[in-house]
Amino acid sequence: MVASAAVQEAGENLLAGLTIISPETHGRYSLSERAALKFREQLRKARRLAARLASDPEISAHLELNQAKVLVEDLASAPDLTKHLGLNQAEVLAWYYDQRLWRRPVQTPPQGYWRTWFLLGGRGAGKTYAGSVAVIEEAMADPEARILIVGPTDSEIRKTQLEGPSGILTLAPPWFRPIHRRSKRTLDFPNGAKAFYVPAQNPDKLRGYNVSLVWADEIVAWRKSPLDVYNECRRVARIQTTRMRQLGLPARLIITTTPAPTQLFREILEDRDGLVLSRSSTFDNAANLDSKYVAYARRVQHTTEGRREFLGELFFALDACLYRRVDWNAGRVASVEAIPPRQGKALFDKVVVSVDPATGEKKNSDLHGIVVVGIREEDDGLLHTYVLQDLSLQSPEPTAWAQAAVDGVHRWKHLAPPRKTFIFAETNTGGSMVKSTIRQVDGKVKVKGQRAMQSKAERAAPVSALCEVNLVHMVGKHHKLEDQLSKFTGQEGGHGRDDRADAFAWPIYMYVCPKRQNAGAAGRGAQQAQADAENEDDE
Repeated sequence: MVASAAVQEAGENLLAGLTIISPETHGRYSLSERAALKFREQLRKARRLAARLASDPEISAHLELNQAKVLVEDLASAPDLTKHLGLNQAEVLAWYYDQRLWRRPVQTPPQGYWRTWFLLGGRGAGKTYAGSVAVIEEAMADPEARILIVGPTDSEIRKTQLEGPSGILTLAPPWFRPIHRRSKRTLDFPNGAKAFYVPAQNPDKLRGYNVSLVWADEIVAWRKSPLDVYNECRRVARIQTTRMRQLGLPARLIITTTPAPTQLFREILEDRDGLVLSRSSTFDNAANLDSKYVAYARRVQHTTEGRREFLGELFFALDACLYRRVDWNAGRVASVEAIPPRQGKALFDKVVVSVDPATGEKKNSDLHGIVVVGIREEDDGLLHTYVLQDLSLQSPEPTAWAQAAVDGVHRWKHLAPPRKTFIFAETNTGGSMVKSTIRQVDGKVKVKGQRAMQSKAERAAPVSALCEVNLVHMVGKHHKLEDQLSKFTGQEGGHGRDDRADAFAWPIYMYVCPKRQNAGAAGRGAQQAQADAENEDDE
């Protein structure tokens, strides 16, 4: 994500003076994990002592041999922690469902007085889990609680905050599971507490609610009037229950999100009254994530995008040129012949001829961006992209770009398995015209299309992270493409300079970036876009 020019005026440190909860300051393990670690350490010590009792002649002389043998055998049986603590079945069940015992310190709401708990975390860091557990805890503690749940869209709220693996309905214990009334968009808890949910798409839809707690999830993915929606969230958090008055607690707001350098984040940080910040990285929750996803995150964690997406860092001083930090020579391959062959496999898993058609048919219209890439999984277990050819051209004839794209397919299709070489085109301008134009040239070429649901900058940001860590390789030199990438900002009004850069970014965004698992709400748009594109294969 790229900040606007106003937000990028860096300088002041908006985090200075804030209370920050992090693994470094408050610990990395949940109460259950700490208990298990302590038990294991005590067990290791006891086993070492038992071994000495059984083997040391001076010590064993004071004990009956059978006593030492029995002690060693008892410790070798390695009883689990629940048996060691003497828990019965009901107590084990209660332990399992008490999520407060399983959340890490950074996932735990602050103690004492606070108005806003702002949890910034990398993808898969457990932000949604923290929000869900906090809501359940509040509902359990206060029968008068009225809670508002806000997410990017109605479907995202249901899929992530309610019904997902870290959702409220999943984590609530069976004896306190709320009734989900979908038609009314409410959760009714057994003790009388109540939660409502509203998508962050129209600030006026939040008017009229009076709640004691708001949970706002993935504000980075709020697309429509995010500042106005946030301000309404703040306004509707305005009631105190009997319990809250007794404890001196104000109405509160919980925000769980991946960070982004936008005006919304700046405004949240400027309201310091009762603001507590928690920060967690993807790697704090690595035990619960896919190993390939973690490997990908480790590879890109120190890039500009990686620091935000995986380390959960928020910073506003960004270079507007997304690819400026990329050293293309570091990952450059001299020629296709220099790419190591794969035994029993084609050179690439797929070859994509990416087309970003121009909008006009005049001589001075934008270039038609056409870039050919090969994608394959390397020995490091990650997908690498090889830029094979830049076929971009400027022509008033629509069949000219179609012919160039078709020629690209026929030139490179021998390097991929059958039917794995295809044309991909953005269809925002022209729609079905794009496919029909290609069919006029060659009706047998495979074509996929996708409407752009993100800005150019949003597509390019994760791609630039891959480029920074040499997961994207220029095959030979592509002077015009590399020059355009070095100046690319993705800002509005830059279309005339973005033709090659956007054609370059599309296939990597669609077929490499979405391979990240556990992407969360903020990354699911890319995954859905890929799924939609995969379903658009031509006959």
